[in-house]
Amino acid sequence: MPELPEVETVRRQLEKEIKGTTIKDIVVNFSGRLNLSAKKFSQILIGKKFLGVDRRAKLLIFKLSSDFFILAHLKMSGRFIVTPTPNPSPRVGGEKHTHVIFKLSGGRELYWNDVRKFGFLKLVDKNGLKKYLEAQAYGPEPFDKSFTWKKMAMCLRSAPKKKIKPHLLDQTCIAGIGNIYACEALWLAKIHPLTLIGKISDAQIRLLHHGIVSIMKASLKARGTSADSYVDAFGEQGGFEKKLKVYGREGKPCSRCKTILKKEKIGGRGTVFCPECQKK
Repeated sequence: MPELPEVETVRRQLEKEIKGTTIKDIVVNFSGRLNLSAKKFSQILIGKKFLGVDRRAKLLIFKLSSDFFILAHLKMSGRFIVTPTPNPSPRVGGEKHTHVIFKLSGGRELYWNDVRKFGFLKLVDKNGLKKYLEAQAYGPEPFDKSFTWKKMAMCLRSAPKKKIKPHLLDQTCIAGIGNIYACEALWLAKIHPLTLIGKISDAQIRLLHHGIVSIMKASLKARGTSADSYVDAFGEQGGFEKKLKVYGREGKPCSRCKTILKKEKIGGRGTVFCPECQKK
């Protein structure tokens, strides 16, 4: 699943490319992941202008004229691709996986593509946006200046008997972290993913905090990690995969101690770690 660096990469690109454009027409090929019927969705949006693109955690928020918003979650395989027209083959992943096409002023088209159909588009007004965000109860984000190691420690230590890896994926504690960066940050801090939070020292939490922030910033600079199906808003892969230390490297030697990296399913997610550097 695209995480904070990937979603922020797409947000920045879309903000630059579609801000100020007007939706001239909409083609809905699959409406199963919309919160409205295809007809209603199109009727409301045609003629609206994109005022900007925001983000909260892994959620993209398209700001539209008349106080409407499109909430979009990429989930496992969702993609937004912006492209000029005409384009003979604009549908990334195959034509049947392009669910919505936004035809924009200025000759651009924006494609919503999702092979696995886990992502969604929700068209809401200002009150609907507020209710949705309140219901998610997102925690602080690693890119926020207010996200200090002490603030992170308070959240983590509120659940001393929980295992650290699954808790890092709890978006109400830290927003934007997924499987990739949780594995990477735990390796950097030399913390075993099954360690009980109550057993983690201040020094380790400081290292973990530094790892989360520094790794995500480095990934954002490289336009994210294309470890699975992620591509940016131009259909290009991110460049951070070659810098990963553990994720996707099971069976290979640890770059720090040369021990063979292991993979276990923890909290339903495949988790790679070094059994020597990250001892229980």
